[in-house]
Amino acid sequence: MSADAVRPPATLVGQAVVCGIAVAAARFVPVPLLDDAIRLRATQVAVVRTLRAGQRTYPSKRVAPLYEGADGGVFHDAMKYLRSVPRRVVLFPVRKYVAIFGAVKGVPTDVMKVVLLSRVLHRSLVQNRLPEDDEEAAREQQALRIRQAYDEAFKGMDLRLLSAAIADGLSQGRRLTPAAVKFARSTFGKPDDQKVTDAELRPDGAVGESAERVEEALDRPEIQLILERFDEEFERVLARGPRS
Repeated sequence: MSADAVRPPATLVGQAVVCGIAVAAARFVPVPLLDDAIRLRATQVAVVRTLRAGQRTYPSKRVAPLYEGADGGVFHDAMKYLRSVPRRVVLFPVRKYVAIFGAVKGVPTDVMKVVLLSRVLHRSLVQNRLPEDDEEAAREQQALRIRQAYDEAFKGMDLRLLSAAIADGLSQGRRLTPAAVKFARSTFGKPDDQKVTDAELRPDGAVGESAERVEEALDRPEIQLILERFDEEFERVLARGPRS
């Protein structure tokens, strides 16, 4: 199958970038458990959007390892926290952050991880993995294997050039940091039974502008080559099967 055939559509890439910015913004949320909840909820939304783009209608919890991670565990505690926390805590005042968002260690990697996760999931759906009519246990096991292969491919590749390209898109001034925190808190700092709308995944202002710059960076030929190499590494690891 050609690279173009499994390349995710621009809309899906944009949504993954926006979710990735929210994941990164959780680093600046000074409320215990709320930062984990935002991070996991944003990753879950990226997975949901990818599933729907791939014509999968089952609930995301059927493939929970994709967004919970191969080990799981943290997500349920974080979501339980969001369902019980007072809104006045979730909507705490935004601090005056002075850090340049893309220059903060770990921020570009946070965005990159969500983009690559959505990418390999889209690729898997196009290749008829995680089918609609599969048994739930079998689908969950395949989701776990996809997540494991993604994690291993991520650890096994030098992605510094990709990270730098994303950082460039996120380092266009100091306005992004408070805007990203406010966006992450208001969009993903709510219970998981409250859907994130299409409009919320098309933010305006500094977040929307930065997401567009990141999308443009991802579309550069040299970055597309890195993304295609990541695809190849993911497929190689997946085909090898789990390590004993």
